[in-house]
Order: sequence, then C-alpha cells, then structure tokens
Amino acid sequence: MKKNFLIGQISDTHYVSSKEKLFDKIDTHNSFLRTIDACNNLDQIPDIYILSGDLIHDIEIYYHEFFNLCKKLNRPIYPMMGNHDVRSGLKKHLSKNLIDEKGNVNYCIDSFNTKIICLDTAIENKIEGEINKYSMDWLKNTLDRENDKHVIIFMHHPPINIGSLLFDHIKCQNGKEFIDLISKYNNVKEVVFGHVHCSYTTKINNIIFSSCPSGSIEYPIDAKDSSEMIEKTSIKLFNCSEFEISSKNILI
Repeated sequence: MKKNFLIGQISDTHYVSSKEKLFDKIDTHNSFLRTIDACNNLDQIPDIYILSGDLIHDIEIYYHEFFNLCKKLNRPIYPMMGNHDVRSGLKKHLSKNLIDEKGNVNYCIDSFNTKIICLDTAIENKIEGEINKYSMDWLKNTLDRENDKHVIIFMHHPPINIGSLLFDHIKCQNGKEFIDLISKYNNVKEVVFGHVHCSYTTKINNIIFSSCPSGSIEYPIDAKDSSEMIEKTSIKLFNCSEFEISSKNILI
C-alpha cells in the first residue's frame, strides 16, 4: 500500500464536441487538451485523477470523445456524476465496481494510505443535488468500517453555502444531514466538491471543506449572473501522506 501519493482533481469540464463550443463561445475541447498537457508536465505526476462531475454538458454522445482524450492522462481515472452528466451514458464508460446496486456512482478507492470516498449527489433532471437515503446509509456503513485511515470525501455538489448568488441555492440540499454524519468520525479530514466554478475553502467541525475550480469556465464568487463567466482552467492537487493531506489549486 502506497503511503505517499498524489491525487489530481479535474472538475466541471463541461466537454462538448471538438466541432462545437459551450454556450457558442467556450472551446471546452481545447481547454481539456490544455488540462491534459499541463497534468502530463507537472513536476510530480498524480497517481490517479478524480473527475468530480459535469464531465460533459448534457448530451451523452460527448462521452465517447471525452473518454478517448482521458487516455492521454496515462493514469487511472475515477469519474463522478454531476448535474450536467447523463447517468445512463456515463455508466456505459464505468467499471461495475464504481456503480452500486441502486445505480448510484458511489465507490471507495482503497489502494492508498488515505481512504478516498466518491459520493453521488446528482438528482435526475435537477440542477441542485441531494444525497439519497441509500447513498447516505452506504456512506455511514463505509465510515463505520474505516477506523485506521484518514478519509477524504469527493462529491459534486457542495454541502454548504459558499456565499455565491449563483450556486448557493443549487447546492446539496441535505448538506446539514451529511455534515452531522461525517462530524462523528474523527478520521474524516476533508470534503472536496466541484459545481461552483470557483475556489473556496473553509473548516467546519475540524473538517476542511474546499472546492475544485472548473476545468472550463469560472465565475467570481460574488458574480451576480452567468454573464460574468471567465474562460479559465484549473486543477487541484492533493498530496497525501500517512500523517496529513495538503492541497493546492493550479491555474492552467
């Protein structure tokens, strides 16, 4: 079991076809190519990549091109559901061990000294998120079984308000229940989310809550409407050791 390892997180790429542009102006194909190139030229290459939702933008056919490009990362990838993903389409590209018996994309990565939990917060045909009862019970049972390792939880929707007019109303709707649950476990060290297209960090009950900025477009945290989007690409890196988890955002 590897004691020191690096996680790369890529979120909210909103990939559309190489022949199209997101909102008729954002070239997400080129953005993703730049992201891949930047990842492959880091001083230390991540051991794995977490793709924390909104991989594509609403249309299932985009997954074929997206996952072909992902092969260029040359590392294991762990995709997650976001509100712009298509569950039936994404599942065609996932191994069975990443999908639970109810069709949720809930899974753990146990190859390292830190336990990684990827939690599904997507609701069919909804922008806001929620952790359904099955997933919440699965999370509790998973945490009950893990006493020895630090735990980091990845999810798409934030379980908290971040002070954003654009995103606070479409966060994970039962975030308080989630926080009440994980706060009972001293080994849960960090919760990381996408969805908000900006950088944010806070601490609640000694747990760090942080966002991964977008792999396509970002919004200032105080943006009043979607017209304030910025074509900007970032990734997040987590350096995990036996004793601590540290993270940083990298602007591409």
